[in-house]
Amino acid sequence: MTDSVFVTEEDLARTFDGGAYEDAFEIVEQYREATRYASKHDVKSGATASALDLPRSRLRTWIDDGGAPDAVNCIEAARRHGWLNLEYDDPKFDALNSLIANVFSGGSIARENYTPTFALNRRGNESHVIDALELAGVDYDLLERTGRADEARPTTDGRVLGRVLASLGAPVGSKAVGELELPTYLEGAPDEVRRLFVVCYLENRAHAHGSILKFREERSRAYLKELAALIQDVTGGPVTVSEKNVNLSKAAAENLGSVI
Repeated sequence: MTDSVFVTEEDLARTFDGGAYEDAFEIVEQYREATRYASKHDVKSGATASALDLPRSRLRTWIDDGGAPDAVNCIEAARRHGWLNLEYDDPKFDALNSLIANVFSGGSIARENYTPTFALNRRGNESHVIDALELAGVDYDLLERTGRADEARPTTDGRVLGRVLASLGAPVGSKAVGELELPTYLEGAPDEVRRLFVVCYLENRAHAHGSILKFREERSRAYLKELAALIQDVTGGPVTVSEKNVNLSKAAAENLGSVI
């Protein structure tokens, strides 16, 4: 197992537009420096701005009015949920890994505000995504949809969760636009992390065809080959790609157990 740590403050801050800053985390550091100085010296925004050579208009909101940048609020909310600085063996990482697999295989994260929605598979309220949301510590609503899979939508800190998932490699916006790639944290991850991702993915997408499992994805061939290679590595059985179809051999399907 590696010593990798996932979802740092910097990762999360950089899901925000940096605006005039080259690095979006810079505004977080300025906020902390300014509020720390004001508290230590018991001064207001004017004296703090002069001491730190920062615009008073910006510090007035933080120091005099008690406000904070959106990135700071997001970081603090993620910290309360236990989503920062995770390692592979942390239960919260299992939850996030499951939710990311769901975004790839049926859910989505809105580009305009990072709000995630998670598709329920044929198990309905017993879908893996329900367990994952509860393990992550998120309240949610279940939405029934005619002609499409029902969805779970977070009702507490959903936009924060969406940014956390995005920082881990979940796609934001339409998955049909641009080149899709699997999360880099899967590279070198423990077997159980890779297997959980694959099982959650296939529970949403795969269906039985005789003794094999298969599913169709309207994605690039490069992505399908990357996905097939991951599934084959996890199952130890042959997995092939034909046109837009990913086909799991009988051996691969049997090694997964019951996922459909």
